[in-house]
Amino acid sequence: MMNFMKFNQLFLFFFGILHVLRSENYEMWEPKHANRSNYMRCPKSLCTIDPLITTWTREECCVCNARPKWEVPSDNTVKLQVEYIRRNGKTEIIDNNIKNDYLSVHHSHGFLTKLPINICKFSNIVTIDMEYNEISEIGNISCLLFLDTLNLSYNRIHNIGNDTFHGLSYLRVLNVAHNGLKTLEPAAITRSDLQIFHVDISHNNLKTVEFSNMISVTDFCTIDFTSNKIKEIVNTNNFKIDRNKIYHGGSVKLTGNSFSKFIDFEKLGISEISILGKVFDYGFIMPDTKWNCDCHIEPFLELAKKVIKNVWKDYFNMSCWNPPEYRGKIITDIVKDDDLDILICNLTNKDKCPKNCYCFYQPKEKRTVVNCTSAELIQLPLYVPEGKNLTLILKNNSIENFENRTYLGNISILDMSNNKLQRINPGSLSNLHQDISLNLAGNKLTTLPREVQTLNPCRTRFGRVTIYCNCENMWIKDWITNRKVQQCRNISEYLCRINNDIIPAEEVSFDNMCKTQTSYTLLIVLSVLSTLIVVVLSFLFVFRYECLLLKRKWFAKKSGDDLCTPTYDAFISFNEENDKLRQWILKFLTHELEVAGYRIFVPCRDLIPGTIKEEQLLKNITKSRSYIIFLCDRYKIGGDQWIDMEWKYIWHHFKTNLDRNILVINYDYVNTYVNIDPRLRAFVRLGYDIDFSNRNNKFIRKLKKRLGSPLISPLDTRSFINFTNLEFVHRRLGLNNGNTSNKTNMEQFVLPGAVGDE
Repeated sequence: MMNFMKFNQLFLFFFGILHVLRSENYEMWEPKHANRSNYMRCPKSLCTIDPLITTWTREECCVCNARPKWEVPSDNTVKLQVEYIRRNGKTEIIDNNIKNDYLSVHHSHGFLTKLPINICKFSNIVTIDMEYNEISEIGNISCLLFLDTLNLSYNRIHNIGNDTFHGLSYLRVLNVAHNGLKTLEPAAITRSDLQIFHVDISHNNLKTVEFSNMISVTDFCTIDFTSNKIKEIVNTNNFKIDRNKIYHGGSVKLTGNSFSKFIDFEKLGISEISILGKVFDYGFIMPDTKWNCDCHIEPFLELAKKVIKNVWKDYFNMSCWNPPEYRGKIITDIVKDDDLDILICNLTNKDKCPKNCYCFYQPKEKRTVVNCTSAELIQLPLYVPEGKNLTLILKNNSIENFENRTYLGNISILDMSNNKLQRINPGSLSNLHQDISLNLAGNKLTTLPREVQTLNPCRTRFGRVTIYCNCENMWIKDWITNRKVQQCRNISEYLCRINNDIIPAEEVSFDNMCKTQTSYTLLIVLSVLSTLIVVVLSFLFVFRYECLLLKRKWFAKKSGDDLCTPTYDAFISFNEENDKLRQWILKFLTHELEVAGYRIFVPCRDLIPGTIKEEQLLKNITKSRSYIIFLCDRYKIGGDQWIDMEWKYIWHHFKTNLDRNILVINYDYVNTYVNIDPRLRAFVRLGYDIDFSNRNNKFIRKLKKRLGSPLISPLDTRSFINFTNLEFVHRRLGLNNGNTSNKTNMEQFVLPGAVGDE
């Protein structure tokens, strides 16, 4: 008996100590970022953090482990009883006039279809535990202002709306696991008036999850989406992370879902890594996801490259599942090893990938690659995948003709080496970018179109090409001897076939190219053998016009002899039989200059029918300040009556009036060896001509600079045009008043090798 009394006393002693310890093991805790004042208790010993052991803070520990005061040391709520009033599962709470600050309702493994109909009568309810029932909808419970815990797991709830938990600002624990839940509306569990610490939505039927249901400005411990059917994180309400807010975060569990494509952060409103940093304290736990390491993952990794290399949480260490060759490769290692170029998306016939070709999109290089090597092609593909930076590889095929295709303008690299290419269709090369990397080596080309001049010679590879040289392609020598071509001559070798001889194109003389032309080399040799006086006289005679131009340049002064004030800024003279040149001048050049304020006279446009043409030419040449001469192969003095007449009057007024100006446009790359008027040749020799090749798109700008400022303002010019037979001008140009589309056509009309100044 004595031993029993001693044992009883000892038991009571230790029970008292244990009770005291349990009471003291929790201390009052007030969350920093949630409205939970005066009633939360945090375990003191558990949440005394040692920074050398864990990276948790005390605040994070308390968010996950704190309990309300009515559960410490044990549950001291008054439990209400539920009574069925209908067979369909309708219930009500038995009202026994219980007066207590903390009430709870527990009813599991029943057949409730709804919450009790009089539940709002008991506003002090802090806990509802009704798992394993038949509840299909939560209903309006905003009346339960002090509700702390809501457990409705193992029921039949299929939808949770954005306002389902409206007004439940004290809700701390929510469990709707195992419900077959299909819809969780945006911000349903993270709206601004909610501060839920624990959310369990696991083992449901969600196929997508809203980004706004994963991000909260308040602290939370876990949001558990484990074992759903989620394939994608979506953002249907266009939720955006506010740069001015602090997102404290927690753990979002996504294990056991159906993710395959990586998260598209741009669709989620995260376009900068600085924005992603706002939620970097979150833990998105999804270690078992079978990620496709393709082009969809690259933009994020590119965005987060610096962060990944320096700071990365262990729970982010996800690995590739597809493609098989990368299976098991840690995604972060791809960034650290600078292997982002391996992340590609293969393209199929649905994406317009040609038959027998391998196509893929590579976001690291921002390009689409179409590899048709040895694909048995006999012509250029009719279509390729869309993209602004195409790499098209067509080597080792049997293509004989370079035809025009709509996608040529999108190509940055084109490799057609080792084909059977014999012909390049006129105009096809003009659609290529000037800086395209072009490889045409190993083909059977015997002619080159003139558009070759518009390409960058240091990025254009022809290999060893033999061309049939004649008078019509004399430009080839001038192009090859161009300084930039010479710098890149190791890329291509150009040979000329003349009769049965093959010689380097740059060594071809004009006797071989065109035997009908005069050899200036012989004249130079003969002049050397002449006496010093003959040499001097011959020099002055041959270069008399050059001397005249130099004299005008260095000693030009305003002449007071010209009593006629110019009416036109420029008179344009050219061979009107050249259709392309005429159309370009009438539809593009004159428009560009007249819009800039210049008054232009073009004979074929502005001469009035029925008048004496010679008198009109003389009159308007006299009234023009500058003369624009388009020098081409067919602009030959002595070959056309009206060209002779225009040039005669232009030269006369230029020579006798120092305020007149001649601008020679070298349209066909005519050089000093060509049989042209010596006065025009003088401009070419001295470099006073304007090169029409215009690789740098500065032709119009340079022409305006040489013309000087307009005689009158653009507004006055428009009045002048209206005054001087505007209707006739429009009729000659084929324009209609009010037709704005014609202006667009003029602006877009550009000859091959010539582009506007903008």
